[in-house]
Amino acid sequence: MRPEFEDQNEYGPFDSCDERILAVINELHHRDDPLPEDLNERVLFALELEAALDARVASISRPTALVLTRSDTELSVEQGDPASITFDCETVTVMVTPRPSTLRELRLDGWIGPEGIYEVELRSSEGSKLASTDESGRFVLEGLPGGQMFQLVIRPDESLQRDGLPAVVVTPAVRL
Repeated sequence: MRPEFEDQNEYGPFDSCDERILAVINELHHRDDPLPEDLNERVLFALELEAALDARVASISRPTALVLTRSDTELSVEQGDPASITFDCETVTVMVTPRPSTLRELRLDGWIGPEGIYEVELRSSEGSKLASTDESGRFVLEGLPGGQMFQLVIRPDESLQRDGLPAVVVTPAVRL
């Protein structure tokens, strides 16, 4: 140990050496792991949704089951489409798959179960887009900017609500 630090223990007074160490750590954090530029927008987006809706919140599901798929020549067992995201709550399951549609835009193919008619609202920092499902629960949203956070708000039709589905299901925000 250097002589100038011999009288300091781990609980010694905060000095200029400590300040320099913390300044270097701070610089490393700002350079290598900066705060997202849209952090405030994300937080406000989530708070606004919670305040505006009394809804069931679905969680992201990590599929562990294997999926049987058919190619042109044979059957194979896979983990499913790695780009797909599945959201679950007690009574509703939503699966979405983002796909490029143009140079800077995405298309979101989605399926909701149980089958039926749903209104689907995609909320992002750029506003909302609406779609309706067909009878099988399938929907498509096009013209979505890539790299944006989005959240789905699912509203089952009245007949599904009479069968016990909640009036509103909200997914967590995820990045396209």
